[in-house]
Amino acid sequence: MSLEPLSDGSTVHSLTESSEDSSGPVINTKYLRRLMHDLSAPTRHVAFFSGFVNEALTEPLDLDDARRSLQTVRTAAERMQQLTQMVSLHMKCLELLHSTSKDPSQRYGGDEYSVAELIADIWQRIGGDVAALTIQGDTKTCVLRELMEIPMTQLLRNALIFKAEPRPLQVIVAISKTSDVTSVAIQDNGVGFDTQYAEKICEPFECLGTGKDRRDGAGLGLTVATLVIDALSGSLQMESDGQSGTKVTMSWPHHCKKSVSGVE
Repeated sequence: MSLEPLSDGSTVHSLTESSEDSSGPVINTKYLRRLMHDLSAPTRHVAFFSGFVNEALTEPLDLDDARRSLQTVRTAAERMQQLTQMVSLHMKCLELLHSTSKDPSQRYGGDEYSVAELIADIWQRIGGDVAALTIQGDTKTCVLRELMEIPMTQLLRNALIFKAEPRPLQVIVAISKTSDVTSVAIQDNGVGFDTQYAEKICEPFECLGTGKDRRDGAGLGLTVATLVIDALSGSLQMESDGQSGTKVTMSWPHHCKKSVSGVE
């Protein structure tokens, strides 16, 4: 057993990664350790500051202190809600991919649908401004819609969340198709990111930046998106100059049960 440092400077007892034995398969505990740490931190804030507010109500009330404490409780609760929602999505994605692992062709349906229409529907669903979205080109795919929605939603949500103030958000989605591959490039004019983090941000619970510069989020959006893209034998490429936005290109080969038709 050893002490493992966490992002906030604290440590947790770390068991040596278990190896396969007669009792069962390998169990990687890193994911669960990080999950429990990220849930326990805001839980402590809720407990501590709720108690502080309760004490304040029995004494002369300092409204500014009470408001600050309530805001801390609210922020912590929202953090826990966001994290649990993303963990649930992660588990749903894993279950869906596992259920089709023996027959990957089940990840593709018989009915084709418009990629552009899917993107427009998702953008509206996550609260994006219609005027901020430009879709260039279109094609059809027969990847299961519930599967394709997962990475598309995460990539579009990132573009929406990480906008740069005060310039108006602009998101350009370019859809293209070759004889073998469908590609969707999502380019925004948001805050961008430092490319030194590019290799880490698709790992569970990893977010851009560190310490006070750490971007808000559960750190699972790109993890889940990558799971789906890998399952489709596709690829994900990210580009940014760290100032004027990000371009993410998602590509996947045609494995449909019937030919994919193009839309001009």
